[in-house]
Amino acid sequence: MIQAEVIPSEHGWTWFRQQDSSHLIEHPDFDERIRKWASESLMCRHNHISTSSHLEGTHTMSGTLTVKLTDEPHDSWLLHYYIAGDKLVTVGDMSWLVHQVEPEEWDRHIAGLSRPVEGFLFIMNSFIRALFARMDEIEMDLTDIEERMRKSNGSRLLREIIDLRNQLTRWNLHTVALREIEYGVEETFPEIIDHSETYRILSIYLKRIRMLQQNYEHEIDSLLKVDDNIANYRSNTIMKTLTVFTVLLTPMTALGAIWGMNFKNMPELEWKWGYAGALGLIFGLTLVTYLWLRSTGLTGDILNMDMSRDKNKDLRK
Repeated sequence: MIQAEVIPSEHGWTWFRQQDSSHLIEHPDFDERIRKWASESLMCRHNHISTSSHLEGTHTMSGTLTVKLTDEPHDSWLLHYYIAGDKLVTVGDMSWLVHQVEPEEWDRHIAGLSRPVEGFLFIMNSFIRALFARMDEIEMDLTDIEERMRKSNGSRLLREIIDLRNQLTRWNLHTVALREIEYGVEETFPEIIDHSETYRILSIYLKRIRMLQQNYEHEIDSLLKVDDNIANYRSNTIMKTLTVFTVLLTPMTALGAIWGMNFKNMPELEWKWGYAGALGLIFGLTLVTYLWLRSTGLTGDILNMDMSRDKNKDLRK
């Protein structure tokens, strides 16, 4: 039977770490409560947290943290955890959470913390640092979209903005799960709130990441509004252009319809200058119609639909 990796702490507690919970149920160092949790965690594939207070005065917190790493349906990460007075049990691959240090050094730092809940909070802080890296990617994507929107705007940009919004929504759900863990720690281990450095860092990280998410949400909403305004402006301009051209072509259409009739007696057919006169009348009425539309301001900006900003404009003024 494959045993969990046991990492003893110098402060008297033990970290049991394993990538598969199926081998925890019959672990000799676990009591009935942990075995029951291990059995239930095998079926859990969603964010879950449970806190308990026992008659002997002990407190435990357990649950599951699930992370959707990419848009792929099966690309997700699960972390099952159980925190008691002298034990920290984690099930899941945490190698991707180790940043800029050797895995052995990362393990030693966790084992050197004073309590199991401190070690668990350090793992959560490492996970949030991974979220910060994703926030940086979202910021770069936003900057790129903003730059491209200044030059041109199309359906592809709209799809990218919506995709970015979906990604941010997914990472917001992770923040909600982390906030629930923070509240669970406050409920189960209130004595560490005022003295724990890892808890203080967790609280600051959550405030920071929420601030970033709110700002990015605001920027994405602004981009969607700009895209909507541009689309409305272009639609209105197109409708205005089509309307003006329809009015300008009305004399030609009306006179063409009259002289396209098949009546036997049409005196204009015998006129020597009938063709030239008809053309003159058509162009004359069209010119009069155009001058009237221009005098009322209905033709403004139709011939100049360039929405790009003036290249010679100095934004520093």
